[in-house]
Amino acid sequence: MDRTDQMDLVYEAFVHWADVILVATPIRWGCASSLYYKMVERCNCIQNQETIASRVLLKNKVAAFIITGGQDNVQGVAGQMLTFFAEIGCQFPQHPFIAHSRGWSAEDMENNIRFVEESAELKDGARGLARRSVDMAKLFLSGQHPPLELVAGGRKAHSLKLSGQPIT
Repeated sequence: MDRTDQMDLVYEAFVHWADVILVATPIRWGCASSLYYKMVERCNCIQNQETIASRVLLKNKVAAFIITGGQDNVQGVAGQMLTFFAEIGCQFPQHPFIAHSRGWSAEDMENNIRFVEESAELKDGARGLARRSVDMAKLFLSGQHPPLELVAGGRKAHSLKLSGQPIT
């Protein structure tokens, strides 16, 4: 653990007080940024609570994503982000990400930044994403959306038993 990297603040926010987790990353070499992956790797302790101790820490949390960059592979980056946050217990609003890419030949970051800053469509898209995410979180908080139970499924569909009890 690195006591200076402030991951304790990220854990605290994710687990204890965030109703919506909105993550933004640029595309670098066709992938999310290395800083995103560093955070995700450190969040493995959240996933371990589920897989090892049958304890869901991120129940009824909504996650959404903003992906930008000068390269393609928006779908690949979105897929990895959706998979990770689904595995640690998050739920997603309809259309859970917005993205912008100028393509592989647009490695001129100053033009990417200017385009993003000036794009009314991207600003409207970000506002819409935030609104959909908050609206979904309000459903969980108000009890209008039924609580979700931990179900062993997806890639973890094997029969886990902890302390002699199956995960249900």
